[in-house]
Amino acid sequence: MNLVSKNIFRCIIILVGISALTSCTKDYLTEINPNETTIKDFYQNLDDSEAGLTAVYASMMNHYMWNFGEEACRSDLGYPGMDRPTPTSRLLAYYQHTYTETSDEINKKWAALYNGIFKANQVIHGLQFESMEEYKEEELWGLQMAQARFFRGLFHFYAHQAFNNGEVIIRDSWVDANNMYKAVSPADSVLNFVREDLKYAYEHLPANYNNTAITDVSGSARVTKGSAAMILANSYLFDFVDGANYDSAAYYYNDVIYNSEYGYALETDMSKIFTTAGAFNSESILEIAYSNDVRPDLNNWDEVNGQNRWAAVFSPQSYGGNRQSIPVGWVAYAYKTEQVDPSDARNTVEVEGSSFARNISMRASAMMALAEDDLTPYYQIGSVSEADPFRAGGARSPEFGYYKQFSNYDILDSERSLPMGNQRSAKNVVINRLSEAYLNLAECKIQMGQLNQAINLINEVRSRWGLVLLGSSTDGSKTFDGLSYNATNLMDHIMYVEKPLELSVEGHQIRWIDLRRWGIIKENFQRISSQNYWVVHFKDARTYSQKTLWNSSIIPGGDTHPTPEKEFTARPNYKIVDGESALMNYIPSLHDFYPIPTSELSTNPGVKG
Repeated sequence: MNLVSKNIFRCIIILVGISALTSCTKDYLTEINPNETTIKDFYQNLDDSEAGLTAVYASMMNHYMWNFGEEACRSDLGYPGMDRPTPTSRLLAYYQHTYTETSDEINKKWAALYNGIFKANQVIHGLQFESMEEYKEEELWGLQMAQARFFRGLFHFYAHQAFNNGEVIIRDSWVDANNMYKAVSPADSVLNFVREDLKYAYEHLPANYNNTAITDVSGSARVTKGSAAMILANSYLFDFVDGANYDSAAYYYNDVIYNSEYGYALETDMSKIFTTAGAFNSESILEIAYSNDVRPDLNNWDEVNGQNRWAAVFSPQSYGGNRQSIPVGWVAYAYKTEQVDPSDARNTVEVEGSSFARNISMRASAMMALAEDDLTPYYQIGSVSEADPFRAGGARSPEFGYYKQFSNYDILDSERSLPMGNQRSAKNVVINRLSEAYLNLAECKIQMGQLNQAINLINEVRSRWGLVLLGSSTDGSKTFDGLSYNATNLMDHIMYVEKPLELSVEGHQIRWIDLRRWGIIKENFQRISSQNYWVVHFKDARTYSQKTLWNSSIIPGGDTHPTPEKEFTARPNYKIVDGESALMNYIPSLHDFYPIPTSELSTNPGVKG
């Protein structure tokens, strides 16, 4: 068990013992039980506050804080599982936009965020107790305070972006009997509070933990000044109150990208992108560390166990998943047809003494399992084209791709081979990566009229993947598309190609927030619902098995069957039209933000939904 895991385990035991893990038991917070340990009794030294801080980090493990599957289906990236055209996944309500304030995932997301806020406040105020006075001049005290302030700001920012038009409750105290029934604050006040915490963190966190009072191996898992810069930048770009502040956002994105002290770099080793070997790689800015050593005694659905359930949500059934969220047609086809740079040597692969050009891009291979990917191993099989999911799942329903970011395809033969079962994955989850900073800064540059700089930033990301670059040639060793870009079509490229394909199902509501702040949610659903695709059989004709994969490959087409391309061995079986129900049901006032959930409305008379 590494030190991070030991700390998480220790603090969970302690905090459960003092009954301070939940924020919903408000009666407990108004009275002191003389038979229980109080927070003031607990915070006696910096080891105690470190245990409390580790509980703050552990709160990131709560699945409902992220709802990755729900968010994929809510936006334009995910379909609610198997059985088209009548899916049975629990995520259907998010795909159809019929969720309400009573929806379980929305209630639990609110609880997860405020539970994290509550824990952060415990540390912030615990560090200021009289019993901790003697430690205030120590470096470790300052590092702990900065980390706690970062997370309090982060969780408030997430609540601000997710709920009630940004008007949410500001919780700045771990307990206040006269203030438990607080009303929501105006959105601008919430954002100001968020930035105060994040700026404090930015000013007091180290660029890295080398040569600090924190000398154990947990440094790579901790937030840094670069983490604070990233979220601060997002707070300015995502500002729907006063409008995006591109200058301020660009300032912090520039710091993230070009400050060498952080050590960030776009990862070019493909074996380290969305794999177990790539945990905390060079472009990781904020990442959740999971471990099999943390609370293995708890059941699969306990949010304080140290593993995650995402592998099962996104993986194919034949490899131990329940595929509750699978790619929609447009995004699978977009990945499949990304243009690779023939000048990039990485796009030619040696297999058993023969050379083969990639059917699909390295980015597509990293993000998604596609039937055409006959050069990438998958669940210990030679390639995706050889693997079973399309034959096993696709024969019953059209499944033409699976997101890979959360799966253990690189180390296992099946998610069922996980030591604690397919609902207990120890694979880390990346929340923010450096490429997000590149693309967001490119957007700022577009809006600031600096198109060439924007194109260069986008091309940095595309070059990492060996993709054809945008614009006119500036490097004879690479291939460019030769197109002329202006602010409008370059912004369209970011909105409809680069950002969704680079970040797809990552982060905290990234795609939904983008669509909302760009003002294109309805337009985008119209765009998607007007696109028809057909799912056809695919035969791997080049290498390996040369087997037919049933209903596994997606091609564009109109209302009648298109003529199959030569590599397809059968006529199309399934017509795919996504986005129609979302377009029909989407109402901006109801769906742009989640409503304040019933769990808060029913217990807090100070809140108005």
